[in-house]
Amino acid sequence: MRWSDWTGGRRAAVAAGAALAAVVAGVAGSWYLADGGDNGYQGCRGADAAYDAAYPDYSAEDAQDWVSFGDHVTVFHVREGSEKQARGNGGRSAEIVVDKVLYSRDGAKKLPDSFRAELWQVPCVPWVKAGHTYLGLLVFDSVAGEPSAWRPVYSGGVLPYDNESIGTGEIEGKEGEMPYEDLSPFGLSKQMHGEHALTLQSLLRKTEPYAEAAKHPNLSPGERYERVRKGQDREVRAVVAGRMG
Repeated sequence: MRWSDWTGGRRAAVAAGAALAAVVAGVAGSWYLADGGDNGYQGCRGADAAYDAAYPDYSAEDAQDWVSFGDHVTVFHVREGSEKQARGNGGRSAEIVVDKVLYSRDGAKKLPDSFRAELWQVPCVPWVKAGHTYLGLLVFDSVAGEPSAWRPVYSGGVLPYDNESIGTGEIEGKEGEMPYEDLSPFGLSKQMHGEHALTLQSLLRKTEPYAEAAKHPNLSPGERYERVRKGQDREVRAVVAGRMG
């Protein structure tokens, strides 16, 4: 989860910024996981939302992350009556229906009109439900050793989009417009709050992916992220060495 410049989709690699990114990346900074005091956007009886196998191993916070590590950005909904609950403590799955494709990464696998996917589950409260519209990042990827499949990217990569307004909709069982002051300053959720999907589409089209990610379009999202991270680490070390030399 890294600070976005929100203008050209590019950032300078400096030691201070990299250190901040490393700290932030280890914290649940996504707005829909934030405790937010008494705002009620929590799991069962105030318990913290639990990360499950659907949690990605790469950043999906800002526009440059989305175009670097995702495959497609879409408007989608859950097909009514398609939800299934696995036995025991298994997760939920449902059919995701793609309403509109806003952006596709060069080299990305063709996206089907609909697909079954695991839905994120926080304690006692399902998230991503039928009857609501979402705007999100989709990837063809493998999670926890499972076969590759189409999946929404949770933690930063899925935003409510009821009434064609980003930030309005369902979240952890709560409905309505998400409080702007509670949103993470690191992500698209705050930058795009209240905007139409076409505004996000325009931003994505003019945002360049990380060079290391663009060089390796056939790698998985997590592998592309590792290439970018290692490249940034090398840049930071070079800056530090230059200042100390």
